[in-house]
Amino acid sequence: MNILIIGSGVIGLSTAFELALAGHSVKVVTRNYEEGSSWVAGGMLAPYSEGLTGDLLRFSVESLRLYPEFLDRLQEISRLRIYFNRNGILRLFLSEEEYEEAKKLAAKNYKDTEFEELYGEELRKREPLLSGEPIAGLLFKEEGDVDAEKLMDALLFACENLRVKIQVDEVVSLEKRNGRIEIAKGLKENYVADFYVLTTGAWSKPLLDLPVYPVKGQILKVKGSELDKVYYSNISYIIPKENFILIGATSEDAGFDSRPTVGGVRSLLEGAVRIIPSLSEAELLSVKVGFRPGTPDDMPIFDTGENYVVSVGHYRNGILWAPISAKMVLDLVEKGDRSPYFDTFNAGRFSE
Repeated sequence: MNILIIGSGVIGLSTAFELALAGHSVKVVTRNYEEGSSWVAGGMLAPYSEGLTGDLLRFSVESLRLYPEFLDRLQEISRLRIYFNRNGILRLFLSEEEYEEAKKLAAKNYKDTEFEELYGEELRKREPLLSGEPIAGLLFKEEGDVDAEKLMDALLFACENLRVKIQVDEVVSLEKRNGRIEIAKGLKENYVADFYVLTTGAWSKPLLDLPVYPVKGQILKVKGSELDKVYYSNISYIIPKENFILIGATSEDAGFDSRPTVGGVRSLLEGAVRIIPSLSEAELLSVKVGFRPGTPDDMPIFDTGENYVVSVGHYRNGILWAPISAKMVLDLVEKGDRSPYFDTFNAGRFSE
């Protein structure tokens, strides 16, 4: 089958990779294959640390558990090694009230995963790099993180090895008839395919008329303390990679303003140093800006037509949700299996 994917963030490229691996002829059309939030994402795989519940938790955990095999396939085809840390995420709390609420949430909703409670002196003993400000933590052992830049590099290499063509163009309109897309009209040319996958991220509203909007995020890359896990609090997340540490991230209603700002950098550094004081001596390597595709309820948006799928609005969890979002499209195309998540997170919830 000839398949056109519009958008080249982690959702678009993961979907292209899985479809091409299954033998389909895939083309990706993108405004800019290095644009968007995927290249500057922290890469946390954190459904429990994020405090997710209900359908969103189930969706997220399913995707988390697809990750090892997804990365195995990707590394084999791309011939690149992808940093994947499964030492857990330590969710830190700066007040008794916050800690008690988190414990109740975990006891009620997280019975399918292993977590450890660390409090007071036990936390100090186990985590000597921490300041005295965090009073407690929950260590979610199933969680971890992936290097988003290496993941995106591997997806590009894998797509190239599978002969996926990536073309730079901006699709500005879709010509539909009787529930089918007949033509995707670009600024440079028009595109016709048997099946279309729309993964346009923060740029979705003009093309799809869906309530998706950019949420600006600034993130720092530093080199300093040796860390073995992610430290996540309500004032900072500190994510160790192979040769550097990411400190993130701001969340700003600033449209597509791509400027790094002094205020953003200061708030990130202050939050990180409050958690791990030794980071004040870290070398600042870079400041990057990305645009998360936000939605009014912070949940993804899926939709299907006779010959297309919409997969957008992945907000701050696009890296986590990439395997399951790609699998949903693959199962639909290959077997006609329509995931229940197409209904759970259907675009129609906003028109209602």
